[in-house]
Amino acid sequence: MPRTRLRTALRTVGLLALIPIVALNCSQSGKTSEDRLNPGDKAPLFSLPTVDGNEEVVAAKVIYDAWATVLIFWSMTCPSCKDALLECQEVYDEFGHTSIAFFGINYDTENVQGVWAFLKGEDVTIPHLWDRGQRTTKAYRAFDYTFSVFVIGREGTIILAQYDHPPDLVDILSETLAEALPGGE
Repeated sequence: MPRTRLRTALRTVGLLALIPIVALNCSQSGKTSEDRLNPGDKAPLFSLPTVDGNEEVVAAKVIYDAWATVLIFWSMTCPSCKDALLECQEVYDEFGHTSIAFFGINYDTENVQGVWAFLKGEDVTIPHLWDRGQRTTKAYRAFDYTFSVFVIGREGTIILAQYDHPPDLVDILSETLAEALPGGE
């Protein structure tokens, strides 16, 4: 009988020791705020072609010309990402006429035709960039997340860094962008 109790106690202690490890693995790939870009950080600069290949977008020019720049990182293989992108389209429809720049960047570097077809089929008019080598995605530390959105202020500093898809994405983006416009439009 004492042996059985000892085995049960050891199993229980062993299982309890595993709980923190399992919890770490379930929380956003174990990433911490040090592994992410945060508001106040300088935004990484980039130069990327549009998905259709007709234009090269140079971040330094766009960021300093616009009141704010929105970068949306997403994946075609993620249903939640597609929903988040469509929510970003709502915000683009509201703020696209202002001097705020919007750009989508898709992770699926081998499927440009599929990305293009999805954008057209869903009537997504947010300009999209092609990050063929995924350097920009990695610079924004967005690669380990299914969806990420950044708002960059005119001075090149990150105003909003949102990793993963929050349920109130439209409200978060709309409020952030309204504050970024002169006079808080």
